[in-house]
Amino acid sequence: MEAYEKGKQIEPNVSPVALLKRYDRLRADRTNWDTMWEELATFLMPGKIDFITTSTRGTKRAAEVYDSTGIHALQILSASLHGSLTSPSTKWFGLRFREDELNENKEAKDWLEKCSMGIFQEFGKCNFSTEVAECYQDLVGFGTSALQFDVKTKDSVFDGFNFKACHLAEVVISESEEGKVDTVFRKLKLTARQAYQKFGKDCGDKAMKALDKDPDQVFEYVQAVFPRELKGEPAMVAPPNMRPFACYFISVIDKKICKESGYYELPFMVPRWAKTTGDMYGFGPGCIARADIKTLNAARKLAMRAWEKSIDPPLKAMQNGILGKIDLRPSTVTYVRDMQNLEPIVNQTNWNADQLMLADVRGSVRRIFFSDQLELNEGPQMTATEVQVRYELMQRLLGPTLGRLQSEFLNPIVERAFYSMLRGNALPPMPEVLQEVGGDLDIEYVGPLARSQKMDEVTSIQRAIDGIMQLAQVNPEVLDIVDVDKAGRTISDRLGAPADMLRGAEQVGELRQSRQQQQQAQAEMDQGQQEIAGAQQVADLEQTVNGSVQ
Repeated sequence: MEAYEKGKQIEPNVSPVALLKRYDRLRADRTNWDTMWEELATFLMPGKIDFITTSTRGTKRAAEVYDSTGIHALQILSASLHGSLTSPSTKWFGLRFREDELNENKEAKDWLEKCSMGIFQEFGKCNFSTEVAECYQDLVGFGTSALQFDVKTKDSVFDGFNFKACHLAEVVISESEEGKVDTVFRKLKLTARQAYQKFGKDCGDKAMKALDKDPDQVFEYVQAVFPRELKGEPAMVAPPNMRPFACYFISVIDKKICKESGYYELPFMVPRWAKTTGDMYGFGPGCIARADIKTLNAARKLAMRAWEKSIDPPLKAMQNGILGKIDLRPSTVTYVRDMQNLEPIVNQTNWNADQLMLADVRGSVRRIFFSDQLELNEGPQMTATEVQVRYELMQRLLGPTLGRLQSEFLNPIVERAFYSMLRGNALPPMPEVLQEVGGDLDIEYVGPLARSQKMDEVTSIQRAIDGIMQLAQVNPEVLDIVDVDKAGRTISDRLGAPADMLRGAEQVGELRQSRQQQQQAQAEMDQGQQEIAGAQQVADLEQTVNGSVQ
């Protein structure tokens, strides 16, 4: 009990009716967004059109899509974000201390390197990559996405991570005073059997009655996660009902709380591409390109109708020219009195104008999704320098968005992963130097896009050193202003070099002291040898002189 007496719960009793009313209110405030998201989903992600209309499984959802430009552009941008920010093939983040002294301590820095590698390996063992890829698609298309991050345990021992990309139709949010998402409500649809597996006998009266008669009957539940009002600082280890974030599962039909628990960190990450002041939900490239996508789709639909008419045009005939209905099927005969009275209706469509208009709108959609900038011309002609230039261009284009993605998406993921594994004793033992002094941590991103962001600083350091070296030819004392050790560590750090590649400050001091002692010993040895050589020369000279005298 001592571990969690630091924080005292002052939260009043929570009513399931009050939680459901709050969910309904937040859901009603999002009605306009639902209308826009369903329209965007129709043309960008047909599999996610269930915002207002409810479709059954297996429904043909892409029937209204006549042009795939928007879908293709969305896939390019979302895949570029995934590969550049959270690539599953390369370690895309690291940990560092805010105190420079701790960063120069090799033992402490090696421990952070092992921790970050352990977290990255756990991401590779679970479904992180697939679920995050879906989140990027929602983010690009809708401007908002939601990711649920659960920590698995087995017999109270850490057993890995589980991620789930949530359909936006299921999720409503609320912000804190600082504009951060701290409250998430999610509606779940579970069969009676699934509800019993998740909640046991607390799944609700209706679900319990249906368990034997119709175990596949679907029931709705609402998961409510919001901050608890705790007096004092939250403890490192606490029971579920004393953790900073409360979690309730409510049966909608029974208006009953099925389960109460809690989290140390918010288990939902809700990044926004960009956000307007006063709005809780974001807007992305899909929202900006909505008009062009609708225009392009409508134009393509009309063009296809015109194309069909030009290939298989409607016919006109005199009333007395036909004996019966015209049959346009193969191998059929239509009897007419006068063939001169049967002719096609001429299609007056200007195909050149249509194609020019379509090309212009397609170009607009591709520019909004940055497709024209992000597509690499792969081949022998693409050098590493050219690839780096593309990453730098991507960084400039997406700079504001990347900052929001780090604060609302990537940082919470890494922080929750680190502290979850730390609490579950799934990380290497902490070195004594950290147990004594502690230390605040920062997350450092080392993926391709993050490295391109830091290349400007590396280039500036290199140019400054080159300029100082030129000045040193005039006055060598100018070299005294350069802290070469700090410059070397900064360059290595910005380029994402492994921590174990660099020696710690203590090791460097010992190495330099040993080198100085060796140099001093060598100097003394050289001096001794010079003295011996000088004495030998004097002896030889004396012997020569004595021989001459004799």
